[in-house]
Amino acid sequence: MIALVAGFLLVAYLLAPGAIYRLTFSFYISSKRFQRTRTEEIVFSVLVTVIPFLLTWILLDHTPLGSYPALHNSIGKREAYRSILSSLLSDNTRDSSALIAAYLRAAAEQSRFIAILWLLCAVEGWVTGRVIRRYGDYPDGSFLRAFCDRFLLKNVSEWQILFTTLSLPSDDPRTVVEIDALSTLNVLYRGRLVNWFTDQDGKLAGIFLINAQRFRRDQIARDRANNIFKENEKYWTPVPGSNLYLAAANLANYNIRYVEPSDIEFVEQELGSGVVITPLPPEPGQGDLSSIE
Repeated sequence: MIALVAGFLLVAYLLAPGAIYRLTFSFYISSKRFQRTRTEEIVFSVLVTVIPFLLTWILLDHTPLGSYPALHNSIGKREAYRSILSSLLSDNTRDSSALIAAYLRAAAEQSRFIAILWLLCAVEGWVTGRVIRRYGDYPDGSFLRAFCDRFLLKNVSEWQILFTTLSLPSDDPRTVVEIDALSTLNVLYRGRLVNWFTDQDGKLAGIFLINAQRFRRDQIARDRANNIFKENEKYWTPVPGSNLYLAAANLANYNIRYVEPSDIEFVEQELGSGVVITPLPPEPGQGDLSSIE
């Protein structure tokens, strides 16, 4: 019986609050994924539960919320906990009716406490995610930026920081992430990053690019041998289908660029590449000036 109660307390007060925190936190930003030991998982849950636990205790013990809803029971709260503790230590169940009443009263009290605790853990994860999501807006030396650097970013996936504009000011939503990737076959690709994938240990498994292009290194080598010189941009050719998935195991290295697209690219990005953009006619007086004497 002691093991059952201990297991309930471990799940209800540590493991479940930690899972709820990570769930609401991930609504805004990807948390770091790695295999924690059982001890590390418990320590993490303790850290994220401390503040919600204290707030829950204050709300239920020092505000009218502690008496709502009213519990009509023949046994008081302290007496119920005392009876349960005594039965667990002595394994005495002779007065079963009183013990059942004690467990019912304790269950009602615990349900109220746990409900508020889980709600506050969810709010804590949501607020923390919101704070980190605006990390790029915080000026250097500010309290929030230092707090994020020192504590909060340790639980954020490093790929979230690298592959998004999290570290940049969020004033311009048009900024996109582009990747120049060199494969192990010595083929150079580039494209706009739209997604990435990690394994269960949080290691990069692959990246997905759109508007992907391949650099024709063989062609530029032949042109250089024939003393033909062109701009490097002319040697980029679209990948068939324009969408490209690159497995991390096949990447020798890659370069990350944060690029602000042109106005036309931004419209296509928001509405789709099938949108037809018709140029505006010239305004009166801006036509052919040669006809004006």
